Amino acid sequence: MTIFSSLVRAGLVGLLAVQIVGTANAQADFEGIWTPQHPPRMGQPDPATVRLTPAGQVEFEAFSPEKDPTLRCLMPGIPLGLVDPYPIEIVQQDHQILILYEHFHQVRRIFMDGREAPDHWLPSLIGYSTGHWEGETLVIRTTHLSPDNYMWTAGYPFSGDENTYVIERWSRDGDILSFTGEVHDPIYYEEPYVVNGQWSFAPDGEIWEYECIPEFGGIELPEE
Repeated sequence: MTIFSSLVRAGLVGLLAVQIVGTANAQADFEGIWTPQHPPRMGQPDPATVRLTPAGQVEFEAFSPEKDPTLRCLMPGIPLGLVDPYPIEIVQQDHQILILYEHFHQVRRIFMDGREAPDHWLPSLIGYSTGHWEGETLVIRTTHLSPDNYMWTAGYPFSGDENTYVIERWSRDGDILSFTGEVHDPIYYEEPYVVNGQWSFAPDGEIWEYECIPEFGGIELPEE
């Protein structure tokens, strides 16, 4: 084998390796502002697909509006916050993806560097999110979700058990960004249920100031 042929072969091998790595690391471009185009009922699960456990049925039947955190000027958690009727802005970085919500000024971080949620992380409405790419689909796992994460105007509950989590899959087709979310809550549901939604790309969109005023946007709770 000549030196020239060796170099050619090495170059082809190197090019193939670059192509394989590029394919493995393929990721979509979600950068920018997106306006919601969610389906009817704001992406809430189809009641026919929701199978409550006995404990979940008790909570469902005990639902009343004051248990909805958004009516008390508390930000919605995950997955309720995924289908807000407000725009979002996505910023992609090497180690994380940021989702900036107009609604309640939420800032959500999806860590993309392989880390896991630390042991000391406390449960919260927005939880702790990690993600990875499967081709051009972004897969997000959110854990450490608070039991205050009451969901949906229909009253579907959330236990906040340590084994609860949400798996989301985001994908882009032209100017449409879509997601599906699987809610895993074995305390209140016999099997995971699915929510979904869509956004339209808004290159000239804006994120406005959001303010929740209890007198207008919330409800007055009875004194204890």
